[in-house]
Amino acid sequence: MSKIKERKGVAGEDGYRDLVICNDCLWAISLLRITPKFSNCPICKSKNLEVVPVTDQESYTMRIKEKRGIEIEFAR
Repeated sequence: MSKIKERKGVAGEDGYRDLVICNDCLWAISLLRITPKFSNCPICKSKNLEVVPVTDQESYTMRIKEKRGIEIEFAR
């Protein structure tokens, strides 16, 4: 499993493929290089977004569980 690096800034910048999660409402999106940049959650308008860069060689599976919340599994 790869090491997750926290990256600050605007979602979708620098040509990365990103996983973006809103810490307030748990909205999530996979951003591709062609997705327009944004800095607020489109659902709740919060700026409290986590941006997780995902390389072209990585994939992830996201599960939402009632008791545990969001689980994200990364693989190469």
